Amino acid sequence: MRITGRILRPSNLVERRLLMSLGVDYIRVSRAFNPYAVARLVKRITAGSTDIQKLKVICSKKPGPGFGPISPPPPPPQLPDSTSEPREGERAA
Repeated sequence: MRITGRILRPSNLVERRLLMSLGVDYIRVSRAFNPYAVARLVKRITAGSTDIQKLKVICSKKPGPGFGPISPPPPPPQLPDSTSEPREGERAA
């Protein structure tokens, strides 16, 4: 695995096939996990281990705070009607 910050990219065909079987091209490791530990996990899986469920949990995309349904924009504020005549009870300038 090639590690660039928190992104892990495959460096050989076996790793690429493993990630493609999970439906991803690369792994973005969240801050809850160590990227080097995840890279070692991928290496163990490609060597024949059966810990693929752990990798599926790490690769599952959890929606963040910005990924909710889009709400419609708020209505524009109601501004007072601008007229050249003063309101009742006010004097003209």
